[in-house]
Amino acid sequence: MKAMLFAVLLTVMQAASQVPREAADVPTGGSQTVEKNSSGKQPPTTPSFVPNAGSPANDQHESSPPPNGNSQQIIVVRELPPVTVTTDWWSKLYVIFTGALMIVGGFGVLFALRTLRAIESQTRVLTEGQRPRIVANPHGDPSKTLADPYAPRVELEVINKGPMPATDFRYQSWIEVLPFPFEDFTAAADHFKFDITSVLYPDTPQVINIPIRGGITPEEFTEVKRLREHVCVRLYVEYADPFIANRRCYVNFGFYAQPRGLGFLEKYNGLGYEDKKA
Repeated sequence: MKAMLFAVLLTVMQAASQVPREAADVPTGGSQTVEKNSSGKQPPTTPSFVPNAGSPANDQHESSPPPNGNSQQIIVVRELPPVTVTTDWWSKLYVIFTGALMIVGGFGVLFALRTLRAIESQTRVLTEGQRPRIVANPHGDPSKTLADPYAPRVELEVINKGPMPATDFRYQSWIEVLPFPFEDFTAAADHFKFDITSVLYPDTPQVINIPIRGGITPEEFTEVKRLREHVCVRLYVEYADPFIANRRCYVNFGFYAQPRGLGFLEKYNGLGYEDKKA
Protein backbone atom coordinates (compact mmCIF):
# COMPACT_ATOMS: atom_id res chain seq x y z
CA MET A 1 0.00 0.00 0.00
CA LYS A 2 2.81 2.41 0.85
CA ALA A 3 4.55 1.52 -2.42
CA MET A 4 1.41 2.39 -4.36
CA LEU A 5 1.04 5.82 -2.68
CA PHE A 6 4.69 6.59 -3.32
CA ALA A 7 4.26 5.75 -7.05
CA VAL A 8 1.24 8.10 -7.35
CA LEU A 9 3.10 10.95 -5.64
CA LEU A 10 6.10 10.47 -7.96
CA THR A 11 3.85 10.57 -10.97
CA VAL A 12 2.23 13.89 -9.86
CA MET A 13 5.64 15.49 -9.27
CA GLN A 14 6.82 14.56 -12.72
CA ALA A 15 3.71 16.00 -14.37
CA ALA A 16 4.09 19.31 -12.53
CA SER A 17 7.76 19.66 -13.59
CA GLN A 18 6.85 19.35 -17.27
CA VAL A 19 4.36 22.47 -17.28
CA PRO A 20 6.21 25.50 -18.92
CA ARG A 21 6.26 28.80 -17.03
CA GLU A 22 4.55 31.87 -18.58
CA ALA A 23 6.67 34.90 -19.32
CA ALA A 24 6.11 38.03 -17.24
CA ASP A 25 4.29 41.04 -18.73
CA VAL A 26 7.41 43.20 -18.42
CA PRO A 27 10.60 41.64 -19.75
CA THR A 28 13.57 41.47 -17.48
CA GLY A 29 15.63 43.38 -20.04
CA GLY A 30 13.52 46.47 -19.42
CA SER A 31 14.58 46.63 -15.83
CA GLN A 32 18.20 46.31 -16.88
CA THR A 33 17.78 49.17 -19.34
CA VAL A 34 16.36 51.44 -16.64
CA GLU A 35 19.32 50.59 -14.44
CA LYS A 36 21.82 51.41 -17.20
CA ASN A 37 20.16 54.79 -18.02
CA SER A 38 19.96 55.84 -14.45
CA SER A 39 22.86 58.21 -15.07
CA GLY A 40 20.41 60.73 -16.67
CA LYS A 41 21.30 60.28 -20.35
CA GLN A 42 18.10 59.45 -22.22
CA PRO A 43 18.45 57.96 -25.68
CA PRO A 44 16.68 59.86 -28.43
CA THR A 45 13.25 58.60 -29.07
CA THR A 46 11.49 58.81 -32.39
CA PRO A 47 7.73 59.62 -32.31
CA SER A 48 5.69 56.78 -33.44
CA PHE A 49 3.41 57.84 -36.27
CA VAL A 50 0.80 55.51 -37.61
CA PRO A 51 -0.37 56.83 -40.93
CA ASN A 52 -4.08 56.71 -41.60
CA ALA A 53 -4.57 54.09 -44.17
CA GLY A 54 -6.97 56.25 -46.13
CA SER A 55 -10.16 54.75 -44.84
CA PRO A 56 -13.22 55.49 -46.90
CA ALA A 57 -14.99 57.10 -43.93
CA ASN A 58 -12.17 59.59 -43.39
CA ASP A 59 -11.88 60.36 -47.07
CA GLN A 60 -15.61 61.03 -47.19
CA HIS A 61 -15.48 63.46 -44.22
CA GLU A 62 -12.48 65.27 -45.69
CA SER A 63 -13.99 65.66 -49.15
CA SER A 64 -17.58 66.63 -48.17
CA PRO A 65 -18.17 70.18 -46.92
CA PRO A 66 -19.60 70.67 -43.41
CA PRO A 67 -23.37 70.77 -43.20
CA ASN A 68 -24.99 74.23 -43.12
CA GLY A 69 -27.42 74.77 -40.24
CA ASN A 70 -29.45 77.38 -42.23
CA SER A 71 -30.01 75.22 -45.26
CA GLN A 72 -33.63 74.23 -45.88
CA GLN A 73 -34.75 71.03 -47.41
CA ILE A 74 -37.80 71.03 -49.65
CA ILE A 75 -39.97 67.97 -49.40
CA VAL A 76 -42.54 67.56 -52.12
CA VAL A 77 -45.54 65.39 -51.37
CA ARG A 78 -46.95 64.12 -54.61
CA GLU A 79 -50.11 62.55 -53.27
CA LEU A 80 -51.75 62.47 -49.88
CA PRO A 81 -52.57 59.09 -48.49
CA PRO A 82 -56.28 58.32 -48.38
CA VAL A 83 -57.90 58.65 -44.95
CA THR A 84 -60.94 56.64 -44.14
CA VAL A 85 -63.02 57.49 -41.06
CA THR A 86 -65.40 54.87 -39.89
CA THR A 87 -68.25 55.85 -37.58
CA ASP A 88 -69.94 53.40 -35.32
CA TRP A 89 -73.41 53.63 -33.80
CA TRP A 90 -71.98 55.24 -30.65
CA SER A 91 -70.76 58.22 -32.70
CA LYS A 92 -74.12 58.57 -34.44
CA LEU A 93 -75.93 58.43 -31.11
CA TYR A 94 -73.59 61.10 -29.72
CA VAL A 95 -74.31 63.43 -32.66
CA ILE A 96 -78.07 62.93 -32.29
CA PHE A 97 -77.90 63.53 -28.54
CA THR A 98 -75.82 66.71 -29.03
CA GLY A 99 -78.30 68.06 -31.58
CA ALA A 100 -81.21 67.37 -29.24
CA LEU A 101 -79.40 69.23 -26.44
CA MET A 102 -78.87 72.23 -28.70
CA ILE A 103 -82.57 72.34 -29.61
CA VAL A 104 -83.62 72.05 -25.98
CA GLY A 105 -81.11 74.76 -25.03
CA GLY A 106 -82.53 77.08 -27.71
CA PHE A 107 -86.05 76.67 -26.35
CA GLY A 108 -84.70 77.27 -22.85
CA VAL A 109 -83.13 80.56 -23.96
CA LEU A 110 -86.43 81.69 -25.52
CA PHE A 111 -88.39 80.88 -22.37
CA ALA A 112 -85.76 82.65 -20.26
CA LEU A 113 -86.07 85.80 -22.40
CA ARG A 114 -89.85 85.75 -22.07
CA THR A 115 -89.56 85.35 -18.31
CA LEU A 116 -87.05 88.21 -18.15
CA ARG A 117 -89.39 90.52 -20.09
CA ALA A 118 -92.26 89.61 -17.77
CA ILE A 119 -90.09 90.37 -14.72
CA GLU A 120 -89.04 93.72 -16.21
CA SER A 121 -92.68 94.60 -16.87
CA GLN A 122 -93.70 93.68 -13.33
CA THR A 123 -90.79 95.69 -11.91
CA ARG A 124 -91.79 98.70 -14.00
CA VAL A 125 -95.39 98.47 -12.81
CA LEU A 126 -94.25 98.09 -9.20
CA THR A 127 -91.94 101.09 -9.52
CA GLU A 128 -94.65 103.25 -11.05
CA GLY A 129 -97.00 102.22 -8.26
CA GLN A 130 -94.51 103.44 -5.65
CA ARG A 131 -94.13 106.93 -7.14
CA PRO A 132 -95.89 109.94 -5.61
CA ARG A 133 -99.16 110.79 -7.40
CA ILE A 134 -100.27 114.39 -7.07
CA VAL A 135 -104.00 115.14 -7.41
CA ALA A 136 -105.65 118.60 -7.34
CA ASN A 137 -109.32 119.18 -6.47
CA PRO A 138 -111.36 122.36 -5.85
CA HIS A 139 -111.45 123.46 -2.26
CA GLY A 140 -114.68 125.19 -1.22
CA ASP A 141 -117.10 126.90 -3.61
CA PRO A 142 -115.28 128.88 -6.33
CA SER A 143 -118.30 131.12 -6.91
CA LYS A 144 -118.13 132.32 -3.28
CA THR A 145 -114.34 132.73 -3.10
CA LEU A 146 -114.33 134.72 -6.33
CA ALA A 147 -117.12 136.96 -4.98
CA ASP A 148 -114.97 137.99 -2.01
CA PRO A 149 -114.47 141.74 -2.53
CA TYR A 150 -111.25 141.81 -0.52
CA ALA A 151 -109.48 138.72 -1.87
CA PRO A 152 -111.06 137.17 -4.97
CA ARG A 153 -109.38 133.81 -5.39
CA VAL A 154 -109.62 130.16 -6.37
CA GLU A 155 -108.64 127.54 -3.82
CA LEU A 156 -107.20 124.17 -4.85
CA GLU A 157 -106.54 121.20 -2.62
CA VAL A 158 -103.40 119.24 -3.56
CA ILE A 159 -103.08 115.65 -2.26
CA ASN A 160 -100.33 113.06 -2.67
CA LYS A 161 -102.08 109.74 -3.41
CA GLY A 162 -98.86 107.75 -3.76
CA PRO A 163 -97.17 105.65 -1.07
CA MET A 164 -93.96 107.72 -1.07
CA PRO A 165 -93.58 111.40 -0.11
CA ALA A 166 -93.02 113.99 -2.82
CA THR A 167 -89.80 115.74 -1.84
CA ASP A 168 -88.50 119.07 -3.14
CA PHE A 169 -92.09 120.10 -3.82
CA ARG A 170 -92.77 123.52 -5.41
CA TYR A 171 -95.41 125.07 -7.67
CA GLN A 172 -96.38 127.94 -9.97
CA SER A 173 -99.83 129.36 -10.66
CA TRP A 174 -101.56 131.48 -13.31
CA ILE A 175 -105.03 133.06 -13.10
CA GLU A 176 -106.86 135.30 -15.59
CA VAL A 177 -110.39 136.18 -16.79
CA LEU A 178 -110.59 135.03 -20.42
CA PRO A 179 -113.30 134.48 -23.03
CA PHE A 180 -113.98 131.07 -24.50
CA PRO A 181 -112.86 129.15 -26.49
CA PHE A 182 -109.72 129.06 -24.41
CA GLU A 183 -106.41 129.34 -26.25
CA ASP A 184 -103.76 130.28 -23.68
CA PHE A 185 -102.93 132.72 -20.93
CA THR A 186 -101.79 136.17 -21.95
CA ALA A 187 -98.99 138.32 -20.59
CA ALA A 188 -101.54 140.08 -18.33
CA ALA A 189 -102.18 136.87 -16.34
CA ASP A 190 -101.42 136.95 -12.63
CA HIS A 191 -98.41 134.62 -12.37
CA PHE A 192 -97.00 133.49 -9.03
CA LYS A 193 -93.97 131.24 -8.43
CA PHE A 194 -93.50 129.58 -5.05
CA ASP A 195 -89.78 128.64 -4.82
CA ILE A 196 -89.72 127.50 -1.20
CA THR A 197 -89.37 123.71 -1.35
CA SER A 198 -91.41 121.46 0.93
CA VAL A 199 -92.41 117.83 1.32
CA LEU A 200 -95.87 116.63 0.39
CA TYR A 201 -96.59 113.52 2.43
CA PRO A 202 -99.07 110.83 1.36
CA ASP A 203 -102.74 111.55 2.05
CA THR A 204 -101.94 114.93 3.59
CA PRO A 205 -103.85 117.64 1.68
CA GLN A 206 -102.38 121.06 1.13
CA VAL A 207 -104.62 124.02 0.20
CA ILE A 208 -103.18 126.45 -2.34
CA ASN A 209 -104.77 129.89 -2.72
CA ILE A 210 -104.54 131.39 -6.19
CA PRO A 211 -105.70 135.04 -5.85
CA ILE A 212 -106.42 137.61 -8.51
CA ARG A 213 -104.25 140.26 -6.99
CA GLY A 214 -105.44 142.95 -9.37
CA GLY A 215 -109.05 142.22 -8.44
CA ILE A 216 -112.10 141.70 -10.69
CA THR A 217 -113.97 144.66 -12.05
CA PRO A 218 -117.80 144.68 -11.76
CA GLU A 219 -118.08 144.33 -15.54
CA GLU A 220 -115.81 141.25 -15.56
CA PHE A 221 -117.75 139.74 -12.64
CA THR A 222 -121.00 140.25 -14.52
CA GLU A 223 -119.56 138.55 -17.61
CA VAL A 224 -118.38 135.67 -15.43
CA LYS A 225 -121.88 135.23 -13.98
CA ARG A 226 -123.35 135.17 -17.47
CA LEU A 227 -120.70 132.60 -18.51
CA ARG A 228 -119.45 134.83 -21.30
CA GLU A 229 -116.04 134.89 -19.67
CA HIS A 230 -114.38 132.47 -17.30
CA VAL A 231 -111.82 132.67 -14.54
CA CYS A 232 -109.08 130.34 -15.84
CA VAL A 233 -106.51 128.81 -13.51
CA ARG A 234 -103.33 126.85 -14.15
CA LEU A 235 -101.30 125.06 -11.46
CA TYR A 236 -97.85 123.65 -12.29
CA VAL A 237 -96.40 121.31 -9.63
CA GLU A 238 -92.91 119.77 -9.68
CA TYR A 239 -91.09 117.49 -7.28
CA ALA A 240 -88.09 115.14 -7.13
CA ASP A 241 -88.28 111.69 -8.66
CA PRO A 242 -87.59 109.18 -5.86
CA PHE A 243 -86.16 106.56 -8.27
CA ILE A 244 -84.14 108.75 -10.66
CA ALA A 245 -81.76 111.16 -8.94
CA ASN A 246 -81.20 113.58 -11.84
CA ARG A 247 -84.82 113.84 -12.94
CA ARG A 248 -87.84 115.83 -11.77
CA CYS A 249 -91.53 115.04 -12.12
CA TYR A 250 -94.11 117.63 -13.02
CA VAL A 251 -97.91 117.77 -13.14
CA ASN A 252 -100.07 120.33 -14.90
CA PHE A 253 -103.60 121.21 -13.77
CA GLY A 254 -105.88 123.53 -15.74
CA PHE A 255 -109.34 124.63 -14.52
CA TYR A 256 -111.97 127.23 -15.22
CA ALA A 257 -114.61 128.43 -12.78
CA GLN A 258 -118.21 127.38 -13.17
CA PRO A 259 -121.28 128.26 -11.08
CA ARG A 260 -120.90 124.91 -9.30
CA GLY A 261 -117.32 123.81 -9.18
CA LEU A 262 -114.47 123.79 -11.69
CA GLY A 263 -114.15 122.57 -15.25
CA PHE A 264 -110.97 121.23 -16.87
CA LEU A 265 -108.75 123.01 -19.39
CA GLU A 266 -107.60 120.33 -21.80
CA LYS A 267 -104.38 122.09 -22.70
CA TYR A 268 -102.96 122.05 -19.17
CA ASN A 269 -103.74 118.61 -17.83
CA GLY A 270 -100.96 116.04 -17.85
CA LEU A 271 -97.77 114.84 -16.23
CA GLY A 272 -94.24 114.05 -17.27
CA TYR A 273 -90.55 114.05 -16.40
CA GLU A 274 -87.65 116.37 -17.16
CA ASP A 275 -83.94 116.45 -16.35
CA LYS A 276 -82.95 118.41 -13.29
CA LYS A 277 -81.44 121.79 -14.08
CA ALA A 278 -77.82 122.31 -13.07
